[in-house]
Amino acid sequence: MNIALQPSTSKEGSGLEKSASSQKENSKIMIVLNAKDFQECCLELVRQQIAFEVKYNGYSSPKTATDGDSTSNDNYLEIIKKIHDEYLQGDFSKVPPSEKEITENHGIKPALFKSLFKKVYGQPFYQLYTTKRMEQAASLLKKGYKANEIAAMIGYSASSAIKFNKMFQKYFQMTPKKYQLQFYGKINRR
Repeated sequence: MNIALQPSTSKEGSGLEKSASSQKENSKIMIVLNAKDFQECCLELVRQQIAFEVKYNGYSSPKTATDGDSTSNDNYLEIIKKIHDEYLQGDFSKVPPSEKEITENHGIKPALFKSLFKKVYGQPFYQLYTTKRMEQAASLLKKGYKANEIAAMIGYSASSAIKFNKMFQKYFQMTPKKYQLQFYGKINRR
């Protein structure tokens, strides 16, 4: 990547733009990069001792010649958001279906779902599901619920309360009871 920088005049930016000769001390430039060129650009700016600020506006699908238009990418991102909201917001008493069932129900290919979900939310679907589930369990422990009650509330069957304890311990490096004691000393049950 060659860095030939010119001042940006558009709001969206059209690539790598900046001019060292016309750069004023307080002027700002906009640089739009793909992930591949981001690191190289930052290194070049540091090498040239040019002050810069990075602003991340979230994931946006790159337009490619095979895309035709970005509406299909936007549709896929809407599906990912819908799946997130449907299964990872609020009620964890029901375990979500398999990723295969989720993708079939929403009309998205499993591989595309996995890659987009991780790009948008930073974790695979079931890893994020487990994280949110354990965070809810911790919140309920702080309210004084017993571990076996919480296990049922977040979708573990009565026979898998031990499984919940092991998962909680794996996530927080302590048992649910020790977690309660850490925050409250003597446990005040509701």
